[in-house]
Amino acid sequence: MSREFITALQERRAQLKDQLAEILQAPTAEKRDLNDAERGKFDAAEAEIRQIDERIAELDEQLQRDEQAAERAKRYAPKASVEVGNEPRTYERGNRHSYFLDLARVELNRGDGDGGVEAARERIRRHTAELEVDLPRREKERSARAERELRGIHRESAFEKRVNPNRTDGQGGYFVPPAWLMDEYIDLPRFGRTLANSVRNLTLPSGTDSINVPKIATGTKTGIQTADAGAVTSQDLTDTSVSAPVRTIAGQQDIALQLLDQSPVSFDDIVMMDLEADYNMQLDTQCWTGTGTSNQVLGVLNVSGINAITYTDATPTVPELYVPWLQAMSKSSTNRKLPPTAAFMTPARWYWMMSALDSSNRPLVLPDTSSPFNPLALQTGADTEGYVGKVAGLPSFTDGNIPSNLGAGTNEDRISIMRTSDLYLWEGTKRTRVLTEILSGTLQVRLQVYNYVAFMPHRRPENISVISGTGLIAPTGF
Repeated sequence: MSREFITALQERRAQLKDQLAEILQAPTAEKRDLNDAERGKFDAAEAEIRQIDERIAELDEQLQRDEQAAERAKRYAPKASVEVGNEPRTYERGNRHSYFLDLARVELNRGDGDGGVEAARERIRRHTAELEVDLPRREKERSARAERELRGIHRESAFEKRVNPNRTDGQGGYFVPPAWLMDEYIDLPRFGRTLANSVRNLTLPSGTDSINVPKIATGTKTGIQTADAGAVTSQDLTDTSVSAPVRTIAGQQDIALQLLDQSPVSFDDIVMMDLEADYNMQLDTQCWTGTGTSNQVLGVLNVSGINAITYTDATPTVPELYVPWLQAMSKSSTNRKLPPTAAFMTPARWYWMMSALDSSNRPLVLPDTSSPFNPLALQTGADTEGYVGKVAGLPSFTDGNIPSNLGAGTNEDRISIMRTSDLYLWEGTKRTRVLTEILSGTLQVRLQVYNYVAFMPHRRPENISVISGTGLIAPTGF
């Protein structure tokens, strides 16, 4: 409103200036002074011009203050929330936009297909903006769903679980693959990440090559005061730390540009899902058998100070396995001062247990569909990855990445019982790269996927029990 008023005043001032020119026209031509009538008109117009100038100055100063206040308000106002609805995403399944091919176009700065380089660059920019809004919301929804599933498995468990994709950390964001590619992986003969999903999952911080967690080595002490004014029990607290180095899991695939450009299917989808599946398997395998050396993480089966339970039996049976199973649970609970929350075994071990029959040819492991009498274990039809039921009331999981070539005869598997919330796994944001120079002479590109991880199974080794021995020779036929 002030701007329009200032404009009107300026127009009025211009009219008054014209009036002054007309008043001065005759005296100037006649080379005389103003007469009384002319002087009156001149003074009145001049006075009005001064008033207009003062008013314009006031309004201009007020307008500048308003603009400055609006700019400050804009600068400090809370950011408006952005909602990603159901509109198609940039790299949605079936829309024929190739994420990897767009990366190759931008990297090479050439290519005419699908709108050319500028269109590819714009799609990647738009994809980045979508992820900044979409991934946090998806992770929140997935976390809530995982908690609901977990309560359905074991209502009293402190189980912690995370489902990919993890939240973007803002570093190299546009190199994060489309969310739907990370959600799904192709159905190949690879085991997943049962243990990795079961332990406590955390986001790997940037700018570090190891994670150090402080730990109390010697605790304080209390005791009965033997008499009034007597000595109070005292013991100094000492501490130490547990370290987990950051390691890299990476994979790559060389692809002909013709295949990316001309394939009737989005071939980058197939490559990405296959790399994702293998990444999950490799990570979970490291969590079990990593040596802690040669750039490997430290795996559960190589942690020092765990509870070792030996089951020796030339002709093992499921009822005989029940005793070392409960011994493992007891050691974990006694030494950790809290009960274990999960047991892990190979799929072959579980189905061997399910095949066991009593003297009347009735199964010892019964379906968890009614109220069976005195079952040794319960089998469930839950579709959560790896979860198969309960043994001695303990949630039990199968994990095909547990080795079955251990022991003196290299033919034993392992059963591990633990409190999974005591084990920490840090993962960064998966990144992708498109490399063209090394293969440019043959019109190929190299697609790479990599991630940084750190695993800490040895924070409280006393919570882990591992059953081993000849009683766990891998069962024949399973």
